[in-house]
Amino acid sequence: MEIEFAALRPLLELLEQYGISKQELIAAVTTRDGIKPKKAELNSSHIQNSLNTAVTLSNDPSFVLRLGRNLDFSSLGTIGFAIQSCANLRNGLKLAIRYHTLLKSGVVWILSFQKDEVVLQLNVEMVDPYQQQLITELVFSQFFALTEFLTGKNFYATQINLNYPKPDYYRKYKKYLPAKVEFDQTENQIIFPEAILDLPIRTANPAGQVIFQQQCEELLLDLNRIENTSSVVRRLLIQSAGEFPSLVQVAKKLYMSESTLRRRLDSESTSFRTLCDEVKNVLAKKYLTETELTVADIAHLLDYTDTANFRRAFVRWNKIPPNEYRQN
Repeated sequence: MEIEFAALRPLLELLEQYGISKQELIAAVTTRDGIKPKKAELNSSHIQNSLNTAVTLSNDPSFVLRLGRNLDFSSLGTIGFAIQSCANLRNGLKLAIRYHTLLKSGVVWILSFQKDEVVLQLNVEMVDPYQQQLITELVFSQFFALTEFLTGKNFYATQINLNYPKPDYYRKYKKYLPAKVEFDQTENQIIFPEAILDLPIRTANPAGQVIFQQQCEELLLDLNRIENTSSVVRRLLIQSAGEFPSLVQVAKKLYMSESTLRRRLDSESTSFRTLCDEVKNVLAKKYLTETELTVADIAHLLDYTDTANFRRAFVRWNKIPPNEYRQN
């Protein structure tokens, strides 16, 4: 499993509260993986050991449970925005299960119903039992934090089943997982009343849900394509939901320097400006054909301060103005 970069930042921030620096984590992770640190960068080739390394450095066995509470919807990218725009938890949960593979997290959710209860099962696609345990703690803790954020209410489950032995710090579970916890079970499950699924989501946005779900569908169709630096940048731009990051911000999210990012994009015969234009054009055409947004509104969503500049850019991309494209 790889921890996505969006989830890595909260990990680093939490470690700072324990007095552990990013450099110390990098040194410990790369040493553990048998890789010599290069210019203090942390990349996907050895991120998989960040969780257990963080537990060791913090000397807090419940570190991952606490981290789960610190992961907000930004760590879920476009899926996070789509879930927040749903009308209720039922729709949000169905959407999350449909698109969870986009997160490349190595976990699989299975939803089932038993009488008046919901059984949400988590399968972790990892061989190492301890890492399976850490991922389960992280995901379950995050689940409760996100559902409470969505509804504005405390979320209490009927029972939580965990397929590993009771750890020495099991008393900490009550703080982060509000439910009766049973260890040494056959599956990892959260069981709760089905009525909870009908709780409304405070951030519901029907128009936004259409747009974000369409973006999720695009990403899902493209999932099997080999992902290079260009596609990573495209994904970050799509997930920005209108607040397009600068090259500096993207480089920072990818834990590399600006020059390294430029060099990698250049080796793939593209540039950051070109990728921005590609993504904005894709979104512009979807907004024009699938929403009732005005051209001015679309210009604003795509980070243009002047509608005329957006029109000129659209003509440059498609050889026709946006209104004509919409009519066609």
